Amino acid sequence: MRRVCLIGALVAVLSAALFYASGMGMRPGSFSLHMGAHLLLSLGAAPLLILAFPMWRPHISGPLAFLALNVVTYGVHLPAVYTRLMTPGGMLIESLLFLGAGLLFWARVARGGLGAALLLLAQMAACALLGAAITFSRDAYAMTLPDDTALGGVLMWVVGGFVVMAAAFYHFMLVLKTAETRNEQTV
Repeated sequence: MRRVCLIGALVAVLSAALFYASGMGMRPGSFSLHMGAHLLLSLGAAPLLILAFPMWRPHISGPLAFLALNVVTYGVHLPAVYTRLMTPGGMLIESLLFLGAGLLFWARVARGGLGAALLLLAQMAACALLGAAITFSRDAYAMTLPDDTALGGVLMWVVGGFVVMAAAFYHFMLVLKTAETRNEQTV
């Protein structure tokens, strides 16, 4: 299982690099490919790395994990910041930020419990809010075509939201199963 997760994380990181490279080669740049890279790093590679290395799980509070991921996510998507990061060095920094913040977030989620489920629900709302804002502010990113910007917003809103919602559902099911098991043991 660990090997599969590690290979999956490597594929996600390499795919993100390919998305970044493909988007850089386009004029205007592709916001949707760029968004795909963000999702692959923070919602693909990061949780797979946490699963691949279960002994490396720093103790981080839910609010701090949420804040770290969302400061990176919202900060990088400010149009002025986004424009400044459209260099190879800027994209490397951005990639490391998304992967690092994603690792912190998923390290907290991996500890499980109701806190993990609630953290994931909060993240689902954060993805939806920023994704919708990007979708409907099509002209905010001058370096990309409006329709491509809207597609990038939809990717964050729907695909990002789905990944986080699926993880939240899983954790809620674990919480309910644990509660049910406790109730059966007391009877």
